[in-house]
Amino acid sequence: MKKGSLELNWINKDKSLYYEYDKDGNPSKPIWVGKNDIRVAEPRILKLVKEYGDCSKLKDPLDNVLIKGDNLLALRTLVELFKDRSEKDKVKCVYLDPPFNTGNAFENYEDNLAHSEWLSMMKDRLISIRSLVKDEGIIMVHIDYQELSYLKVLMDELFGRNNYIGQINWQRVPEGRTLLGQGESDLTKSTEYILIYSKNRIKGKLNKDVKKFIDSTDKIVDQYSTILNVKDEGKLVDSFIDSSGEEVKVFIHKNFELNNLSKKVLRENRDKYIADFIKNYKKMVQSVGIQTESTSQQKILSYCSDKDTLYSVEYTPSKGKRKKIKLKSYYYNGRKFLFSKDYSTLIKGKLFRESDMNDFWRSEELPVTGTAKEGNVNFRRSKKPEALIKRILKLSTAEDEIVLDSFLGSGTTAAVAHKMNRRWIGIEIGNHADTHCVKRLNLVINKNNPDKTGISKDKDINWKGGGGFRYYRLGDTLIKDNDINWELNKNGELIAKAVFLNTGFKFEKKIQEGVFFGKRKTKHALCIIDKDLKVLTKKELESIINKIPKDYDLLEVFTNLGLALKQDELKESIQIKKIPYAIQEKFSEVKE
Repeated sequence: MKKGSLELNWINKDKSLYYEYDKDGNPSKPIWVGKNDIRVAEPRILKLVKEYGDCSKLKDPLDNVLIKGDNLLALRTLVELFKDRSEKDKVKCVYLDPPFNTGNAFENYEDNLAHSEWLSMMKDRLISIRSLVKDEGIIMVHIDYQELSYLKVLMDELFGRNNYIGQINWQRVPEGRTLLGQGESDLTKSTEYILIYSKNRIKGKLNKDVKKFIDSTDKIVDQYSTILNVKDEGKLVDSFIDSSGEEVKVFIHKNFELNNLSKKVLRENRDKYIADFIKNYKKMVQSVGIQTESTSQQKILSYCSDKDTLYSVEYTPSKGKRKKIKLKSYYYNGRKFLFSKDYSTLIKGKLFRESDMNDFWRSEELPVTGTAKEGNVNFRRSKKPEALIKRILKLSTAEDEIVLDSFLGSGTTAAVAHKMNRRWIGIEIGNHADTHCVKRLNLVINKNNPDKTGISKDKDINWKGGGGFRYYRLGDTLIKDNDINWELNKNGELIAKAVFLNTGFKFEKKIQEGVFFGKRKTKHALCIIDKDLKVLTKKELESIINKIPKDYDLLEVFTNLGLALKQDELKESIQIKKIPYAIQEKFSEVKE
């Protein structure tokens, strides 16, 4: 941290929280341990449980994956697996919806961490996430008022205040339902928040072309009151070339009707007025005066100022949002008609206007009503609308980029990312990884009967199923009772993978029974293990070494066997390290 910068402090900030979990994934009361304690710092292997759907087009074993396990340890694992990845294959967007620390016990998880415990829980996970995100990546954390201010200072500390993009204020419900405090006179809660950071503010930016629709029904029905019904194509009366070189055509219309909706009805029965308005929505207009600075406008007005005569002008703009699109405008009594359909969109009986994205998202735009049925899984009070996640991913990602959610909950982020053709990684620990996430994602990929809830029927999605995902379980610890944990697997391959994962090597292949080969750039490694007591001789080791490539600067040999040779009998480039001591030593070092 830079000298003089603001820092948030709390009890045991320099430590981590260790949880023990029962068979259902429910945590016990956490205990404080050192940050390098093997119980919270050890990366674990990922054990493939099953592939669902068609995974043949997935580019990487970590594309579209659901991981069941402690998200801190799973993130530690991902950090190791992502070390040699190129920038394009790192995470573009992280969306987190962690427990809000409300003090309430929810049906699917406990949300009652003490303040210092909650901050430590978030800090450790955000530090790992920082390593997974590409330079232009975006990190979003969904939170409520309980920890908002503290989380902001914590994220300033971890990501840099200069990388803060903004805070979304989501009006979850139009009217609050629960008290912010405990007193009867306290305010009610209707808003939640999403803090947005980039890893590098210069490179990481939100997509500016993402728009939002604002319910403007009342305003629009007050502005537009006339029904324009044009019944002929019009007779061409003139054409000329404007200053931009585009042809302008002027037509006169003899067969048309102008009808005004009754303002009295608007005053006395607004619902009926709106119903009539919606019925005639595409024909509703208002008339406005026009400026006459340009020669083209003056020429148009020379025709269109005739009283009680309707003219139309056909032209193609040379700039602006409608550039190169042929348009037609209508003029009457020297004024121009503006159509409500050109400035608003009709959605489910309401009129919405397109606007640049801002930091206040209304409940009408992203309602929670109907969310409980999305994905066909029940996750009371905690499930977020698919429309909300869709907007977040549109703001922060493009197709084929990677989305990470390490508090996956009911699987909403993964489901939306899949429907939007993003690659995704989701982490969840409890039984609902099976009962909620797998079930929901299985419905998403189903081609015969795909999930039709949430964003599936949106015009830009039109979801029809397809694709696939891999389901992994986080493996057990490598070291148990001061020995190799032989319960990982009997043939030793997963144990070798765990050894290489913990020592920074990538598993390459099995050479022979009990012997495995790993590699990291110009460094090679051997893992030679056997549950039975055996002795490794110099001749046996040399025979094994002859079976691997020779293009290494350093060869590390990890083994639990007894040694009938000394280090000085080997080349300097070959180092022998005993298991479990080499692993235990790694996690006994004091880390800053």
